[in-house]
Amino acid sequence: MSFNVKSSNTTAPPRSSQYVGPYLLQKTLGKGQTGLVKLGVHYLTGEKVAIKIVNREALSESVLMKVEREIAIMKLIEHPHVLRLYDVYESRKYLYLILE
Repeated sequence: MSFNVKSSNTTAPPRSSQYVGPYLLQKTLGKGQTGLVKLGVHYLTGEKVAIKIVNREALSESVLMKVEREIAIMKLIEHPHVLRLYDVYESRKYLYLILE
């Protein structure tokens, strides 16, 4: 499954492994079966988000397919009691889910 990585016309954030797109990675909020959740802060607006970091290499093919299904479903759902998926970034090794 392929995900679009959005780019913006605003000034780019500093290049660092501490950034995912325009979000500065901060403290760890939690750990789960499929990955780690970190606090992210938008470098221009200061908006805070949760960033779920999924290590593709650590997951079996079936679990990775479940994560990809989760992403597809989350993109369709807009409800006040369900976390909103703002964006998805990907690298060869990781998926980054930008969450409300």
